[in-house]
Amino acid sequence: MQQGMLGITDLTAGLNSLQFEAGVEHKHESLLPLVGRSHILMLNACAHCIYFCRLLLSCRQKEAGTGNPFAAHRIPLASRCERLRVSIIGGGNLGKQIAHCLIDLGVIRAEDIRISTRRPETLQDLQELGVHCAYDNAALATWSQVIFLCCLPSQLPSICTEIRDHLKKACIVYSLVSGVPLSRLKQLLSHSSIIRPDYKYEAKDGALVHGKKRTITANLKDLSVVKSTSIGIFQKEGICVLNRFIETSMYAALNMCSLQGLSSKEALTLLNALIPQTQPLDLASSLLTPEAFVSSEFISSLSDESPFPWFDLCTVQSKETPFSEYLARSLWLRTGLEELYLAAFKTP
Repeated sequence: MQQGMLGITDLTAGLNSLQFEAGVEHKHESLLPLVGRSHILMLNACAHCIYFCRLLLSCRQKEAGTGNPFAAHRIPLASRCERLRVSIIGGGNLGKQIAHCLIDLGVIRAEDIRISTRRPETLQDLQELGVHCAYDNAALATWSQVIFLCCLPSQLPSICTEIRDHLKKACIVYSLVSGVPLSRLKQLLSHSSIIRPDYKYEAKDGALVHGKKRTITANLKDLSVVKSTSIGIFQKEGICVLNRFIETSMYAALNMCSLQGLSSKEALTLLNALIPQTQPLDLASSLLTPEAFVSSEFISSLSDESPFPWFDLCTVQSKETPFSEYLARSLWLRTGLEELYLAAFKTP
């Protein structure tokens, strides 16, 4: 790879003898799809991290009660939002890719990203961009509003021991550690604001082809590739998020609204403005209401001026919620959230 003024160029493009596949013996060719599978999984993971951070940023108003500064389709701007402090534990390939994507797509400023790794000297390129890289998990946990766990499964217990007493209630731990279920994470961290996307992969004919010759960041600037990462349904690459990622993201957004001091009415006004209205439906039937998020028993005690209750994100991922039921029967909402997801990757 060579990086110039116009971006990254693959100098080996078109030279078949220099491609990775050329050095693989015939008896090992059956393993080649694993390379593509890894690429597609990383692409999806980075895409969903971008969407999640965009959504949280758009819920961080500088002034509560100022109405609704976020017009539909304007989620990428986040120009009237407070900063979001994002940390990454683990400086391997996935951690570096997430950092580069957040910076290169203009989601999070480099100075608002910190990475904790045993070898910070290997992250010189990110440090030159302004990312703070060190090895201090406890300090990172104290500072962060969102933590992406990108470590090895064998390292997770010791890392959780280091950070659990430093996590604020509102800090969201977003785990991309394979093989460690949500229940185990909750036990290790003694924390309820945890998100763990559960990816399912099904190999399909013709899958794992597009985008392999480009960087993850370059792929996520291509809307056709972004559409292939869309959450909640199988795409041609055979990737699906199984554990209510859309619902969890929305409940996390409501928690962020409560943290900002917004009432339930203000929080719903903000979310309704974010979700594009893609069809000329009756306005009253195509707006989020309190009933979409909380049980009917709780509605009577929720006034327009009071905030939503604090939602346990672990519970949201493991049980049916009012929002998951509402989403299943609301075509306008599924369509709007699909458009909102795509809007997260558009630059102003």
